[in-house]
Amino acid sequence: MHTTLKVILALAACACGAVAGAQEAVRFLVVDGRSLPMGLVRNTPHGPELADGLIKDWQDALARELGRRPVHLVLPRKRQDWAVEGHKVDLRCFVSPEWLTPDTIAEYDWPAPFMEVEERVVGPADKPPAQSMRDLEGKTIGGVHGYTYRKLDALFASGKARREDAPGETALLLKQLAGRTDYSMMRTLDFQYLRRNDARMAALALSPLVVSRFAMYCARTRYSVVSLQELSSAQERLLQAGALDRILQKYL
Repeated sequence: MHTTLKVILALAACACGAVAGAQEAVRFLVVDGRSLPMGLVRNTPHGPELADGLIKDWQDALARELGRRPVHLVLPRKRQDWAVEGHKVDLRCFVSPEWLTPDTIAEYDWPAPFMEVEERVVGPADKPPAQSMRDLEGKTIGGVHGYTYRKLDALFASGKARREDAPGETALLLKQLAGRTDYSMMRTLDFQYLRRNDARMAALALSPLVVSRFAMYCARTRYSVVSLQELSSAQERLLQAGALDRILQKYL
């Protein structure tokens, strides 16, 4: 290697080390396949990168409150357990114990939840909305791949309705607009954002039929560099200061 280049690389390494020493990292686990408002993931030469969205905004704010530098580790859903077992992450935010097995729940420490999420059925805007599970019988209902909709499990298991998955929320609604599904199951936050930012979504509307309500947590891995007390205190300070409300306003 050319001597000058060696010097440049050495100086860069020293600079990076100084920055890292000044502010230690906190590593957040993020599942890929996200879309706005929850998260915008971009592919870069170094791998997938969390570039924008509610998840990034909250995790960045939490890292600042902890006095740490945020590192967002974006991984496929199937590699999340591998990352935890390999001690590669400190915090896993926007997760609910309702989605996890008892063994997986036990791998984390759980502070108080920081927000609540509601999922409802989305139907055509020009037709009467679904009011009950009976209205879904005989229909094809869209969901996001890897998501659990326990209230509808019995309906799918009995064959009274068919589930059709999409890789993300936008693709889910586009399937419905194309006539491939009759209804979709979606977080109200996501639907409101997409309807506001995509004129095509005016043909769809939220129904009063709630699929689920669940609390969202920032779970701490047992080996995390952040203690449960530090996490709980930082989270509480942010909530008391209205940080989450301000972030949500960007997407509503």
